[in-house]
Amino acid sequence: MPLLPPVRSIRNRMIVLFIVATTTTLGAFAAHRQWQLRQDLEQRFERTRVEVTDGLRQSLAGPAWALNVDILRTALEATLIHPEVTGACIYSPDGQEIYAEVHRPAMHASACSATRTHDVLSEVTIYPPDDIDADRRAQPIGKAIIRFTRDNMRQALRAAMVQGLTEVVAIDVVLVLLLTFGLRMVFGPLEHLRTALFRLASSQGDRLDELSRLGRTEFDSVIDGFNRVLRRLQATQAELVEKNRQLEVVSKTDQLTGVFNRRHLDEVLNSALAYTRHDGMPFSIILLDVDRFKSVNDTYGHQVGDRVLVEIARCILEVKRVTDTVGRWGGEEFLLICADTNLDDAVRFAETLRDAIATRTFSVTGQMTASLGVACVQDGDTIHGTISRADQALYRGKERGRNRVEYAPALEEPPAEHADDTPFGNASGKRVGDPITE
Repeated sequence: MPLLPPVRSIRNRMIVLFIVATTTTLGAFAAHRQWQLRQDLEQRFERTRVEVTDGLRQSLAGPAWALNVDILRTALEATLIHPEVTGACIYSPDGQEIYAEVHRPAMHASACSATRTHDVLSEVTIYPPDDIDADRRAQPIGKAIIRFTRDNMRQALRAAMVQGLTEVVAIDVVLVLLLTFGLRMVFGPLEHLRTALFRLASSQGDRLDELSRLGRTEFDSVIDGFNRVLRRLQATQAELVEKNRQLEVVSKTDQLTGVFNRRHLDEVLNSALAYTRHDGMPFSIILLDVDRFKSVNDTYGHQVGDRVLVEIARCILEVKRVTDTVGRWGGEEFLLICADTNLDDAVRFAETLRDAIATRTFSVTGQMTASLGVACVQDGDTIHGTISRADQALYRGKERGRNRVEYAPALEEPPAEHADDTPFGNASGKRVGDPITE
């Protein structure tokens, strides 16, 4: 007795044959793609390993000769930018003293002594720099061990396998549905029309194609009526999509200046903070306030004041970088969200922005200036805390004469002594543009 009942319907036989042929073809293609991905990942792993070892061989010679532990550690930490590197260390030629070592938080043991089954070790012998005596250069001054792992490659392969299987199943389902739809056009015009009408009445109506005429008078008139209704529905749907798009633009744009509004800035800030907490990449904010804006309104009127805000926004848009988000924070205040930007770079960019506004000639008021407060997100920081620190820096700039860039120091630092005695300083006692070491 057979385990499965025989397939007697021609339509069902075609579907079964189609499923077998499609699954076999897609499975072979997915297997080939998996093999190709494995080769690409293996080549990338080897390139990374060679790049890291060659880079350390060149960069560690000088600091190892000078036994500068800080620079050695910095050079080793730079290797952790590669996800394939789990740890690295450098020790004396006799192996008795470890000069510096780094490892990822998940690796609790020493990078020099920890052993894991899947790790790949690369050893680099460090020789003195080229400016040292030739005889001495032949003697090693240290050895470095870099620990690589293929865990990321295995995870990528597993993810690609799951994705491949999912694609095969999804494509099979889609193609079977299309085949069934076509067969129904051949074997059952009435069933086809009924299915099309049901889909038209459902949420899938905007994705339907017009039905082809069958050459049968009994059905062609119905199909023509169906197609007229479908065209009208799709036209209406297109209008709704366009209006929704316009509403979305209006909902996040400041109507006066054309930059983003407060609502959209809040969304970008929340997204930036979530990204920072996930990937550790910092972002900075710049709070800009137009100096003596009230006197512009009092002297020239609010229409001229509005024109000044429009020109200020245009100036910011001309200077801003591609990755920066600019919006009107309120009144004469603008907020810039600088993605992947640390405090030092944000302060330099804010100074560029301040200079662009100060050197611009405005249409009615002539020269205008702005004060800027800069803050960088800190570990454990909140949006409110970051903006509050930028706001405090901004008002510090106002108090110190306007047309200035001030930045908020790191949270863990104590206030700098006699900061108010520095004529052009920030809260930390530094001039704008000086290196930031906090």
